[in-house]
Amino acid sequence: MDIQGNIQPDRVRKRRRRTMACTQCRTRKLRCDREYPTCSRCLKSRTPNKCTYEDGFLWQQPTTVTNTAFTSDRGSAVSMSRDTPIETPPDSGIPTVSTRTETFPTSDPPRMAMAGGPIHHEYHGLTGHALAPPYRARPHDRERKDCFLETVLGAPKAAVNQEPYLNTGVLQRPKRPAPASEHGLQAPSQVDGVHIDEEEDPLSPTDQLDLAPRIMMRGCETKTRFSGSGIFASLVAQFPDIRSFAEEIRLSTPVFAQLQPDLGRIKRGLFKVMVITRPFPDPTTASLINMLPSRGVVDELVGLYITYIESTHRILHVPSFLRELDQFWAMLDSPASISAAFAVQLLLVLSCAWNLADFASLQSKSAGELKCESAVEWTLHAGKWIENLHTKRPEITSMRLSILLILAHNSHGMRRSQAWLTTSTLVKQAIMAGYHRDPSRYARISVFNKEMRRRIWTTIVELDLQIALDRGMPPSVQSFDYDAAPGLNIYDDDIHENSTEVPESRPLSEVTDSSFQSIMSRSLPLRLQACSLMHSPRISCRYEDIQRLDGELTRHLSRIPTWVIADPNDIVTQRKVILWKGLIETKLSQSLLSVHTPFAIEARRESLFASSARTRMDAAIRILSTQRRVHEISRTLSLSMLGEWTIQAYISICQLLHTTEFDTSAPSHPISSTFILHNIPGIPESLLSLVETALIALEERSILMTKGAKDYYFLSTIVALVKSRLWPTQATMYKQQVVERILSFAQILFTRHMNCDHLGDKGMGNFKNNQLAAFMAAPTMVSVMQPEFDPNGMHPPPQPGVTPPGEFDPFLEIFDWEDLTNMTFPC
Repeated sequence: MDIQGNIQPDRVRKRRRRTMACTQCRTRKLRCDREYPTCSRCLKSRTPNKCTYEDGFLWQQPTTVTNTAFTSDRGSAVSMSRDTPIETPPDSGIPTVSTRTETFPTSDPPRMAMAGGPIHHEYHGLTGHALAPPYRARPHDRERKDCFLETVLGAPKAAVNQEPYLNTGVLQRPKRPAPASEHGLQAPSQVDGVHIDEEEDPLSPTDQLDLAPRIMMRGCETKTRFSGSGIFASLVAQFPDIRSFAEEIRLSTPVFAQLQPDLGRIKRGLFKVMVITRPFPDPTTASLINMLPSRGVVDELVGLYITYIESTHRILHVPSFLRELDQFWAMLDSPASISAAFAVQLLLVLSCAWNLADFASLQSKSAGELKCESAVEWTLHAGKWIENLHTKRPEITSMRLSILLILAHNSHGMRRSQAWLTTSTLVKQAIMAGYHRDPSRYARISVFNKEMRRRIWTTIVELDLQIALDRGMPPSVQSFDYDAAPGLNIYDDDIHENSTEVPESRPLSEVTDSSFQSIMSRSLPLRLQACSLMHSPRISCRYEDIQRLDGELTRHLSRIPTWVIADPNDIVTQRKVILWKGLIETKLSQSLLSVHTPFAIEARRESLFASSARTRMDAAIRILSTQRRVHEISRTLSLSMLGEWTIQAYISICQLLHTTEFDTSAPSHPISSTFILHNIPGIPESLLSLVETALIALEERSILMTKGAKDYYFLSTIVALVKSRLWPTQATMYKQQVVERILSFAQILFTRHMNCDHLGDKGMGNFKNNQLAAFMAAPTMVSVMQPEFDPNGMHPPPQPGVTPPGEFDPFLEIFDWEDLTNMTFPC
């Protein structure tokens, strides 16, 4: 009330507003024009590398870009370059001529129930996911829209130079409505909306969240390839300085220009031209049998497959398979009586286990000389035979062959971009054959085949889920799409083709031939739900749902059996148990990474998400610690444990260390993980030790695959970037380590195949002179001079990572940035 007693309306509480500028201009309290990637003030001060923006740069300026998620894209003002990966935050888009928003009719599909409680979703549109409320841009913002989009995305004339890894936030939450008493009383803001952002009230676990996962798309127009919100794709954007760092290495190492043709061959894959793309006639039973190696080689590879692959992907009845193998050897004198399907199955089994064996050991057991490309040729011929089969009604043998072909492709890095499509097709074939329904309903199916159907269906769903996680795609099925129970926890000897009674399932604490699948089946519905939620176009849920998911996944982690081995001399069973425990722990941790990473990135701005930051760090450390433990035990165990999850954990740890040192913006609250890294001595060194061990294992894996150089080079550069940020005085040494690793990798790869025909007429190229030794003899790196820039001139300095037209970039080209999210590894 005033002095006269009149009632005055409540005063509107003013919110603190944050000035939008790069970190340098904000620190110096200067007006910033927000040019990306370098503002004009930083250019004039000749410190362009110090011009950085906060993670939420686009999110803090929602008024400058209209929501174009469902807007017609005719009349686009910005043309994206061909084969340039782009990141599409929900509120950033290419400006259109029309600002009319086309809305889809609403639908109300059934809600998904989360284990332990329901998830509350608000669905809109044909996608079945919540959409952010439409935003109306003010007139003065529309005038700036085109200019701002040029700043962030790059002008049309410089489309080829656009920086695809914009450091943008992923949290998109609607503004909270003002109380009823405040409506009509608030005066229009007099502060320029482009430079400010309102301070939000703290979030609570019950608030509805709306996140747009990062995506990567390559190509143009109608010829594009999409990679979803996998962990790798989400974290690449958190290294805004990776291109400039790689460019510094390239400019200071002239040897890359000389070695460009040979490095390009490695990037494409040494098997690409002479083996993979070489035509061959349609395989016959005789040709397939002639491809088989000596029996000693077959026996060793079959043993490795049964121990390390079949025990985690149940598709065979091992006693029956071994019996058929003995019959196969007995019938070699009469090839006409041999089943071609069994010969294909045997070739794929050998191909899956090829990289797990020691090549010298295999050569000692072979009557003739083995070729390094033998396993690739087995896979190609088997795949062509399966393709020519044209099975009208798939049966159990064709299902096994399809699964084995997927595993063989993954083990050699073949057809990685087609893996998700292949598993999706396999799921549909299994559904058409009725494998998704409980076989106990059908009296005409024997006890033995019922168990085999359950095993194969569970393996197919697990394969599809794993590849969906790797590619950032939704899984093909959910738990409510099938009612087939998992296989029994029994020994294979407990059941046979003539069994009439169902054997009793053994306790989960007892080691059997199906122990791994029995344990993983308990968490399969939960992991399917988590993958579907986190790889939707819009992640619409409440944070309490994320906490519930975390609790359920953590509960499964705590229930991993100890599995005591009675015979201490049974090395094979001990190795299997080590592998099972490690894979169960790793797969559950990967789901935790998938669930928490989008929120962990926002933890510096939202105190509610601090637990996600801690869980993300714990899960990544758990994955890399397990990898180091098995790496110290056995090479075969280490290779069996490697997967996309290893790279996800690797990048997560590097991103955490990089952000802690590189992000100069003040967090809204202290995060325990950041506090630990800053205040406990030795923590960064310990984490980097885990990362370096994983890199060694990944190097060995990449050497065995048909392709993988660009992935290894990228990971080598990432860890060098992180160490350079942590210890700047030694940055030159870390850059030199990247060069040594690249040259060492190429030298090892060429030396490994120096006598192979598939190298063609070029042979080892420049690496026949041992380029690594030549570089180590003179390990000096040319210093990179910053060019001077006249602000009144017409020619700005070249941006980091940009190659002038017509000039080949021998270092950055090796990375092939667009394909970084297309990696799949054996599950």
